[in-house]
Amino acid sequence: MQESSLQTRGRDFYGSLPLGTRGVFVTCVALYVTGVLLGFDDFAQICMAPSWVLRDGQVYRMFTSVLFHGSVLHLAFNMMAFVPMASSLERLLGTVQFTYILVLFTLLASIFHVGLAFIGGTLGYPSMHECAIGFSGVIFGVIVVDTHLSSVAQRSIFGFFTVPSQWYPLSLLIFLQVLMPSVSFVGHLSGLLAGLTYVRGHLNPLLLRPSTTAWIEQHAWAAPAVRHGAFI
Repeated sequence: MQESSLQTRGRDFYGSLPLGTRGVFVTCVALYVTGVLLGFDDFAQICMAPSWVLRDGQVYRMFTSVLFHGSVLHLAFNMMAFVPMASSLERLLGTVQFTYILVLFTLLASIFHVGLAFIGGTLGYPSMHECAIGFSGVIFGVIVVDTHLSSVAQRSIFGFFTVPSQWYPLSLLIFLQVLMPSVSFVGHLSGLLAGLTYVRGHLNPLLLRPSTTAWIEQHAWAAPAVRHGAFI
């Protein structure tokens, strides 16, 4: 009975996810499980390494780095943070615009990461040579958007203390860095800056127009996704 209950909860949880959020969740979990089964742990090949991006033009790292996680706890923590906020945001924006914004955040956070690492390198910090993986940079962007849309005056930092909502993303960034010094401060800060760029309206010229979104949704190749029950 217990096993049946867990399976039911799992199905209910999965079934409640909008399509874009579900896609990110499934992709990250599938890549982690595949890596474990194949014994893949050579993260130096796919991580965000600013020196390799600039020196060798390995731009693919901007995208591969966000989809891989170093441990099951790393994956679980990121997905638990991402799924509730992303689900709400996707229901507000629609699947097409939401997915597009995630791609924008991924690209913009990576650009900020390389830029901040380069500046840090000129000041003597080893940030150019770090090797960062995980979806948390993009998640920080989503946190900024979620905070911007929230109507609450204060938010809790893991139940330890509360801060004014406008200071929540920065407070969370600093708290996580103090709690876990090994996480990528530059990576998290880059995602925060990407989210801030969005809420300040600087990305508006790059966002999909309603007519473009409608054209995508009506196109034949998008039909299987549009017909899916989880599509927003």
